[in-house]
Amino acid sequence: MAADRETVAQLREPPWSAESEQGLLGALFLDSDAFGRISDRGLEAAHFFDHRHRAIWAAVAGMVASHEPVDVVTVFERLRNAGEEERAGGLAYLNALAQSVPSAANVGRYADVVLEKALQRAVISAADEVQALAWRTAKADELLDQAASIFSAIRRTRAAGAPRSLAELVSVRLQHWQALAEGDTQPGIPTGLRTLDEALGGGLKPGKVIVLAARPSVGKTSLAAQIGLNVASLGQRVLMLSQEMQAGDLVDRAIANLGRVHLDRLTTGQFAEDDWMAISQASESATKLAMFVDDQPALTLLDIRAKARRVQQDGGLALLIVDYLQLCASTGNVERRHHQIEQISRGMKALAKELGVCVLLLSQLNRGGAAGEPELDHLKESGAIEEDADTVVLLHPMGHEADGALLVLAKIPKNRQGRRGRLALSLHGKTQRWAQSSGNVSRRTAGEAA
Repeated sequence: MAADRETVAQLREPPWSAESEQGLLGALFLDSDAFGRISDRGLEAAHFFDHRHRAIWAAVAGMVASHEPVDVVTVFERLRNAGEEERAGGLAYLNALAQSVPSAANVGRYADVVLEKALQRAVISAADEVQALAWRTAKADELLDQAASIFSAIRRTRAAGAPRSLAELVSVRLQHWQALAEGDTQPGIPTGLRTLDEALGGGLKPGKVIVLAARPSVGKTSLAAQIGLNVASLGQRVLMLSQEMQAGDLVDRAIANLGRVHLDRLTTGQFAEDDWMAISQASESATKLAMFVDDQPALTLLDIRAKARRVQQDGGLALLIVDYLQLCASTGNVERRHHQIEQISRGMKALAKELGVCVLLLSQLNRGGAAGEPELDHLKESGAIEEDADTVVLLHPMGHEADGALLVLAKIPKNRQGRRGRLALSLHGKTQRWAQSSGNVSRRTAGEAA
């Protein structure tokens, strides 16, 4: 019996590798370039099991961010200035770490083991949390959704999260800024519309919710679909959830857009002689795109999350398009519609951060001020849409251009990490193609600021 209890106790001890944690920190003391070789792994202080190692890693990360030399003495001084030298084991322990490895050659392997053990601990913690939820949650669908969220968070962060010091965050961002400056990474995924990309700070970004709103028949579905096609053409995976339009109708619009084929010919079958070549080429292009379409109506938040996760797990997901918010259904007991919309809107923001995808959320505008330009308070049924969105784009028709295209104002009244303003776009309705425009979309009401 005693042996059994000892075995159980060993099994319950959180998995970690003292040798790998010590070897990793020791390698950082021996080689000033060792930190850079493992910086892409996303290692954080929380990934270390030993509290001493957490304090030492945080000090080293802060020094790297400040371009300070890293060795036993400098790290000890930083810890002492922060009043954490005893928590980190003191100078004697730092010296022991430096002497625990002959070289920094295996620093990458040490880092991988530390991350692997941290991931194991996170899985154990998540399993305990899910087990506790199972006893409290009566609805199986809700339990499955919450369990999936818990485990997907582990996949995204590689370990259970914890508050991170500004020093750690700055060191990561420094590498990101360097990569941007050298052209090794892009600030976002291009939408295909340069002026819109500039307003968005470089394009679509993971974790962001962009609300695209307009009154009926202005073209928000058409614009969202073109953005999706452009993102997919760049090799990214896109999921479009269409609750109003059937999948076949979306295919018609996609081929019209890609092939410059008149949409009415695709719907009536009255083709011109050269249409078939354009249709064939557009169809071939479409089959190469990783763009997925789902036309199930009345989606709940649980439905949306499940569909997005399924596509992401099969190979990743960069952009989720939901058309449109007011057609979503609620699974809760909330009776008031604006409260239901509020729950779904906030769920979209949580989903964007959880899966690390950009959500393009389409929304209707109410009839308030129908004769004039739309404003933020015209977002239909819930002010929460405005609160939860990172960016809001309001579409408004402004007349026709010389070539017959519809001149559309793309008004951006909210943009958390970009500029607000007014963009001119043109919609060629026959082929469902959007483009930048040089048209005049300045305010037409006297006394209003531009």
